[in-house]
Amino acid sequence: MRYDRGVTTTRAFTRRTILAGAAMQAAPAFSPEDEAAVERPNLLLLMTDQQSHEAWSGAGNPYLKTPAMDSLAARGQVFTNAYCAYPVCSPSRSSIFTSRMPHETGVEVNGRSIRAGMPTMGEVFTAAGYQTVYAGKWHLPKPFDGMTAFEKLVGGSTYGKDMDEPVAHACSQWLRRKPREPFLMVASFMNPHDICEWIRQHKGTRSHANPRRFPPAPANMGLEAGEPEAVRFHRTSGYDTMSQAVAIAAEWWKNDVREYLHDYYRMVEAVDHHIGTVLEALRDSGLAAKTVVCFTSDHGEGLGAHRWVQKASLYEESVHVPFVLAGPGVRRGVSERLVSLLDILPTLCGHAGINGPEEMRGLDLRTEASRPYVVSELRYRDEQRDGRMVRSERYKYIVFRTGERAEQLFDLQKDPGEVVNLAGESSAKQELERHRAMLSEWSRKTGDGFARA
Repeated sequence: MRYDRGVTTTRAFTRRTILAGAAMQAAPAFSPEDEAAVERPNLLLLMTDQQSHEAWSGAGNPYLKTPAMDSLAARGQVFTNAYCAYPVCSPSRSSIFTSRMPHETGVEVNGRSIRAGMPTMGEVFTAAGYQTVYAGKWHLPKPFDGMTAFEKLVGGSTYGKDMDEPVAHACSQWLRRKPREPFLMVASFMNPHDICEWIRQHKGTRSHANPRRFPPAPANMGLEAGEPEAVRFHRTSGYDTMSQAVAIAAEWWKNDVREYLHDYYRMVEAVDHHIGTVLEALRDSGLAAKTVVCFTSDHGEGLGAHRWVQKASLYEESVHVPFVLAGPGVRRGVSERLVSLLDILPTLCGHAGINGPEEMRGLDLRTEASRPYVVSELRYRDEQRDGRMVRSERYKYIVFRTGERAEQLFDLQKDPGEVVNLAGESSAKQELERHRAMLSEWSRKTGDGFARA
């Protein structure tokens, strides 16, 4: 079945939007006087898994309610242009905990370990006198590899369904015991990652539910005839569970996508409830006034755009993620500057007043420092299908190492749905060359051996 091409509607992040979301939070609000900077604050990193940038009500999405996430946005700073370093679990997480790119950490596909000797978040903060604890999904090989300095509350290298409630319980109980300060806690939740299994369970099925209660299908649901060969390979090869799911979704009709979005949003709401449990314990324990909270997701979800589900795509839905900072010393408001999940470690180090590893690739978001672009990586099966993304202020450039139609260039200001590839247009030649130069600069800086087709 063929669908017309179109563009998505971007969500407007405004103070009015996020304050409206915060009003739904049942727990008492934080007062302004709680937000003054403190020396060596506690740190709380809240991570979901597979949550796209617009999949929360703080982004102006009317099809779900996330009061816990919205309450953080209302009292903190929302970064609307935040990107993961790689839109797959293990590589992205290796970058979050080291502030290094996946080609540097050695985690270029799921299931690999961070290179020995590369400093990680837990080690950095333990050495600085912080008590460090970790609960939930880690998704790197056993033992708790690269996270040796963390005390594990629950979870780890292995994980399964229904783990979010135990994570929330373990974290809230630990906080209510009045832990030694300062501390760094990571609460790493599974959902809405369970959408992966949902997709496989719905192969070849059609719902009899009333579609009037479902969100609309994305306007950019159409397949691009000239999509890169590497992307087409992943869409059709079915060589692993991720590509199997993409192949399943390629056969869906609009109402199938609408049902999938409805259930995906319910998974986001469920994990928001568990985040609320942790935040309630933080408040009740009297620790909130001394704790900087960072909320994000390791990567996004395809949302049916480009007939794509799950992750492993450099389109916006998979690589663009929510990102909020809140707590003492955090400036309130909405920032449109380009942010990478590489920024988490240097930013937390900055709040703690400690020196991080020498070769961190991220920025300390407490400062006014900005960047002209961010870079993400991706690999389909092997090095021959490596890809890179450069997101600048207005454009996105995607390129793969091999294959036909290896380059894409999108004007995100005019084409937020990424449906018009400008890479072959003479009018876009200057921008194409500029973005090629950006990638070359980044590759030299980080020792990346990637070479475009």
